[in-house]
Amino acid sequence: MQCPKCLKDMEVIDFNGIEIDRCIECFGMFFDHLEKEDLRSLKGAETIDIGDEFVGARLNEIVDVPCPVCKVKMNHVLQTEPFEIKFESCPTCRGAFFDAGEFRDYMEDEIFDQFQEIVRKID
Repeated sequence: MQCPKCLKDMEVIDFNGIEIDRCIECFGMFFDHLEKEDLRSLKGAETIDIGDEFVGARLNEIVDVPCPVCKVKMNHVLQTEPFEIKFESCPTCRGAFFDAGEFRDYMEDEIFDQFQEIVRKID
């Protein structure tokens, strides 16, 4: 598989039996349908995001991003609550591409949600 942003090869990374594809150059990651959600529930999953968030932010400006699986143009997704997270999503296979640093942000969003739930229980 080839990275849709920098066109370098991607390698398979296994985290607790969930395999994702990570670029060997820019460290962007492609998640098959529901893999990011499965990883979100696993403690320490943010450690697979080893890339430089500033490199990821620059690459996030690329407009036309083909899905590395089906080659169709991916949609840009902007999630704003509770934090702003940008990533690409494939309308065909429903996979998602996160630039370096974006999956860590996605996981921090989960930590925020868990904290909010604890606060609600205390009140």
